[in-house]
Amino acid sequence: MRASLIPHQLHIAYEVGQRHAPRVLLADEVGLGKTIEAGMIIHQQLLAGRAERVLIVVPETLQHQWLVEMMRRFNLYFSLFDDSRYSEAMLDSSNPFETEQLVICSLDFVRRNKQRLEQLADAHWDLLVVDEAHHLAWSEEAPSREYQVIEQLAEHIPGVLLLTATPEQLGQQSHFARLRLLDPSRFHDYQEFVTEQQKYRPVADAVTLLLSGERLADDKLNLLGELIDEQDIEPLLKAANSDSDNSAQARQELVTMLMDRHGTSRVLFRNTRNGVKGFPRRNLHQIKLPLPAQYQTAIKVSGIMGAKKSVEARARDMLYPEQIYQEFEGENATWWNFDP
Repeated sequence: MRASLIPHQLHIAYEVGQRHAPRVLLADEVGLGKTIEAGMIIHQQLLAGRAERVLIVVPETLQHQWLVEMMRRFNLYFSLFDDSRYSEAMLDSSNPFETEQLVICSLDFVRRNKQRLEQLADAHWDLLVVDEAHHLAWSEEAPSREYQVIEQLAEHIPGVLLLTATPEQLGQQSHFARLRLLDPSRFHDYQEFVTEQQKYRPVADAVTLLLSGERLADDKLNLLGELIDEQDIEPLLKAANSDSDNSAQARQELVTMLMDRHGTSRVLFRNTRNGVKGFPRRNLHQIKLPLPAQYQTAIKVSGIMGAKKSVEARARDMLYPEQIYQEFEGENATWWNFDP
């Protein structure tokens, strides 16, 4: 593998890569290497024989980036399926996706053709990887077509890796929708999920206390017993609260039990720049760009025609000069040809 790894990437690769049919959400902040993490997991699954066939579904603009990254960093040669490749493969097989073991395709490529989706679902994949998973819009009443596509694939494929940089920034419902793809039995009811989320504070406090290494008061020991709710837990609690060599191991076992019983447990992996050390400080360098003449003309005309608009409305318009230009030029306007 050709990559300089950060400790958190090694931890995730080891933790997830050794699982049978892992189904997880990789939600590190932008720039922390989710693609590399996914590549390491794929590589480890293939080497260990836990997976043989891997499907990667990404936005169309990221297809070639994934293709190159998998080849350059992991020596994994994926086949990129687009319309032409699909047509060629149809000549050799009734299911063209069975002609290759490692496949990359765009979400749009699958979404706009029902036959392709059915063929993909029937192609016996071992692992599905979905990048930019936060774009999969969902509601209980009207899930998007994109969401339904991934949901159908996830129902047929044992292992699923969802990649997103915004686990909860788009709201609890969006976060629930992604967890639902991974474990529909565990995350089957949104309102129940919201209720559970409100009860996690005591669990988080208990984990923090265990990791601190401090001696546990009787009331804290009782709370841990209630949260774990398992018979014969007393010996483990005593070991965790002792000065013996087994104390650290006992505390880690208790943390693992809490993770398995509450919250998103082993499904969600999230690292932030604040929590990962060693990154250089980012400095903002502002570069002023000239406003194209086409925009200047459109803004002047808009100012004359929209003289009755409020100051706030005109200020909002100024933030999006391409929209002003589009209004005057119509559907054939090609602002991207001159916009820097």
